[in-house]
Amino acid sequence: INAEYGQVTASLDHPDIQIPARYHREAPWTPAQYHLNLLPAFKSPSGKLSCVISCVFTIFKLLFVGASGLTVLDGTTDESSVPGADDLMPVLIYIIIHCNPPNLLSTIEYINYFLPRNISGQDQYMWMQFSGAVEFIKTMLQRST
Repeated sequence: INAEYGQVTASLDHPDIQIPARYHREAPWTPAQYHLNLLPAFKSPSGKLSCVISCVFTIFKLLFVGASGLTVLDGTTDESSVPGADDLMPVLIYIIIHCNPPNLLSTIEYINYFLPRNISGQDQYMWMQFSGAVEFIKTMLQRST
């Protein structure tokens, strides 16, 4: 899939991705890309999983800042400034395409095969979001060919 990623480009206004404009000022989400770029450095499935979880968690933090502006600094927020899955997924897809981690599909299979069965809650949610983003990219690739 890595060679095929070259066929898919992602921009902030890509019609398939549709990143909301209120998050554009945080682009290209470099701190999240940093965590995903560490993926090949880890050998264990739990180490690789921690990279993915750190990436997704960082995206959530950056989206919160993008949605609420300075409210994150003074400790106030409202429900409209809390990002959800619909906000996360487009940014996650964008970051995966831009990082283009080597051997991504085999890494996902490796983690899924050796994934601790006791993973739950937030970690499992973040892993499912990441896996779903990769599946979405695969459909983008199929449509572009």
